[in-house]
Amino acid sequence: MRRLGAALVAVVLIGAACTSDGGGDGAAEERPDGPAEELRVLTLNVLHGLFCPPENDFCQAPDRAELVAAGLERAGCPQLVGFQEVGLRQGTLIPEAAARVCGGRYEVAWQAVDSPDREMILTTLPITDRGYLDIANFPWEAYWVRVTTPLGPADFLTTHFASSANNPPCTAELCPSLCPAGIETKKCHALEVVDFFAKREPGTLQILSGDLNAPPGEPTLTTFIDAGFVDTWLAAGEPECDPATGKGCTGGRERPENALDGLDVPDGRYSTRIDYVLANAPPDCDLEPEAEAFFAEPFARPRRGLYWASDHAGVVATLRCA
Repeated sequence: MRRLGAALVAVVLIGAACTSDGGGDGAAEERPDGPAEELRVLTLNVLHGLFCPPENDFCQAPDRAELVAAGLERAGCPQLVGFQEVGLRQGTLIPEAAARVCGGRYEVAWQAVDSPDREMILTTLPITDRGYLDIANFPWEAYWVRVTTPLGPADFLTTHFASSANNPPCTAELCPSLCPAGIETKKCHALEVVDFFAKREPGTLQILSGDLNAPPGEPTLTTFIDAGFVDTWLAAGEPECDPATGKGCTGGRERPENALDGLDVPDGRYSTRIDYVLANAPPDCDLEPEAEAFFAEPFARPRRGLYWASDHAGVVATLRCA
């Protein structure tokens, strides 16, 4: 996935917002916060653009920010949005673009640490608490909010786990004591996030979103399943990723390594599922989710040559309690 190696010292980019794919019916003004009984959650790795040449502004970061923002509106303005891989450039562009859609209802929550790979939350719901979670090994991190939702109070966390380019085995210097020495960093990340949720108020809806850099079945994912989290994509009856067709996949899209990182080429399909919305519902909520892909296909009408806003597809999950 991300080629974070040497380029961690460079500035980064933007990711973002405006058009065709993304789900929803576009009727943002009619249902800004959705029906009273449901909660809509979106996750997307917005691509920092760290590896794009300086002359194209992190792979046309302003255009991509507008594409992402417009996608939010087309998806019906999900109440909780988790963005990963937010670069230094995007830290300004995404909030500005989001303020122009969905009636300006989105509040931005994040911590602008000095890193090329940050997490950002947008929400239309009241925030009662928030915080930064520094998981093992730079630049990986998480950010969370507690919000009042139509389903009751919820803790929502978005994160980016270690990629193959920066996923060393744990040592005492690199990882916290709860992570055994020798396990890979991203497995430690899962243990850290499960530990965070375990220390929160019992009986609260818990939602994890993000690019976990791990397909279903890997220990990183099973850590969450064993802790009671539900993979909303599968729970909604959606098909597992089919690399032959790209259906149900969110990462690993085939693309040329050109100046725009292949975002200007409509060909190619995703081949793995590494982006998730996971939910752990309280005992009084029998979770009945729905799910749909976000930005999984090239735009029918490119924006200034861009057919894609990112190198990832996202997920929109609609959560309901039976």
